[in-house]
Amino acid sequence: MKQVFRIFFLAEDTRPWAVLLCLLLSGFAEVISISALLPTIQAMASEGQGNTSRLTNYVHQIMEGIGVAPTLLNLIIVVVTFFSLKTVLSFFAMSYAGIAVARVATAIRRRVIAALFNARWSFYTQLQTGRLANTISADANTCGAAYSLAAQVVSYCLQGLAYATVALLIDWKLALLGAGVGFVIAAVLNWLVKVSRRAGYKKADRVSSLTTFVSDLLSNIKPLKAMHRYDKLVLEMGTILRRLRRALVTREIARQGLVQGSELLITLALGVGAYLAITYAQASLAELVVLGVVFFQMITIVNKLQKFLQDVADNEAAYVRTEQFIANAIAQKEVHTGDKAPTLNKECRFENVKFGHGDKPVIKDASFAITTGSVTVLQGVSGVGKTTLLDLLLGLHKPDSGRITLDGVPLDQIDIVRWRKSIGYVPQELSLLHGTIRENIALGDHDIDDQEIEFALGKAGALDFVKAMPEGLDTNVGSMGLKLSGGQRQRIALARALVTNPQLLILDEVTSALDPKAEKEICENIAGLRGSYTTIAITHRPAWTEIATDLYHIGRDGITKVQSGSSDKAHLA
Repeated sequence: MKQVFRIFFLAEDTRPWAVLLCLLLSGFAEVISISALLPTIQAMASEGQGNTSRLTNYVHQIMEGIGVAPTLLNLIIVVVTFFSLKTVLSFFAMSYAGIAVARVATAIRRRVIAALFNARWSFYTQLQTGRLANTISADANTCGAAYSLAAQVVSYCLQGLAYATVALLIDWKLALLGAGVGFVIAAVLNWLVKVSRRAGYKKADRVSSLTTFVSDLLSNIKPLKAMHRYDKLVLEMGTILRRLRRALVTREIARQGLVQGSELLITLALGVGAYLAITYAQASLAELVVLGVVFFQMITIVNKLQKFLQDVADNEAAYVRTEQFIANAIAQKEVHTGDKAPTLNKECRFENVKFGHGDKPVIKDASFAITTGSVTVLQGVSGVGKTTLLDLLLGLHKPDSGRITLDGVPLDQIDIVRWRKSIGYVPQELSLLHGTIRENIALGDHDIDDQEIEFALGKAGALDFVKAMPEGLDTNVGSMGLKLSGGQRQRIALARALVTNPQLLILDEVTSALDPKAEKEICENIAGLRGSYTTIAITHRPAWTEIATDLYHIGRDGITKVQSGSSDKAHLA
């Protein structure tokens, strides 16, 4: 129950107190409506005979106090009016709660994305993309459903209090009896709610694991199909499916046990309650009718509460898991310490930089300079730290020792956000958005017009093939850009990096998928940009050697600047 109220009151972008106020007023109206029902029935059955109960006397006194005669007509008007008011208030409260479901889901997604993009780079390297996709899509929707169910639980709690108040005013002994019966029903069925909660958490974890597994399969579908190596993986997925099925079966058995068991208990409770009310409490017919209505409603409310609690238990796992993800991402928030504007008028320099992943050293005492306006090429075998050097320059990692400077200013004193905005980056692991060429280059920036996009495409050597397409910039590139060739995708990615006119252009194996002719064209384009951009390229292709202003060879024993007559060395692990 604690988790239910936490969801209701703490869910973002909702107005829980407005909903609660409407529900409280609705409950108050219901108390008045049901309270007036007893004297109304008594007036219909024995009007003028003075056969009134304590509750009837209370109602008469209140009506006379406000100047309304307790006639049969006025009593009926009171019952109808306040019952209608209760219905209207409940409608507004629960309608708003239903509308708020979309707000809750949207707010959850916004918080997940914000926490994700503000986290350290090391946090990303630990993520499973499938689990993240499941959190943003399915779990966010489930969080909205959990809020709606929590609002229903709060609503029925307040209704239960309203009916309990009426029962106390009629006969406190019978009211306590009804409360005891409700407690027994709740206790008997509570273990089913616990079973459903455990099944709900298992289901959430199993679905997340399944989504992650399928996402990994699809991202590797081409090599798996090409080598026909997916059979064993599909069998492995069967284990996840069996575990998910067991969780769903357990949840459904608990759900049906709650529904059928509660109906049986309610029937027994009403029978016993009616017998005790007539035999021992000697209630009048009118009181018996009203008490029957009250007790039936109270027990029904207990039944519905149990059902909604079970549904919340089934859905709260997604809410809890999502909140945990957000909390973990926030705990790993990237700390920005610098506030100086980045400049690259002279050089970028690595000075005795050391870096490692845990106990594994990657870079040791790296010292070299990247001159402004140059084309600096880094060459070396895989695994010697080329990409790690660039990650340090991007501020994605921080050196364990040593420093990186821009025009003599240490990188940790520079506004890292402004620095990254001045960079054009083309990664080795190339993937385009499932959208148009225009969307892939502008990346949602509506200030970038088609003229700027075409200019960037021209620099990347992609304008001719884009214009040759029937839909031009509106051509959809498909999932991850698979409607384009590897070379076309790399040119689009290069244009994306150039369109903002960056100070620094970082290229990580950007021509690896191009034929020699296309590569030569790209290299000529980059050479033509010398002086306008500072370019760093990681590549092993000889065409880049020909256009390099500065060429560094990176080996396991160090970094060597390759130039006629001299060499500067720094060590890499």
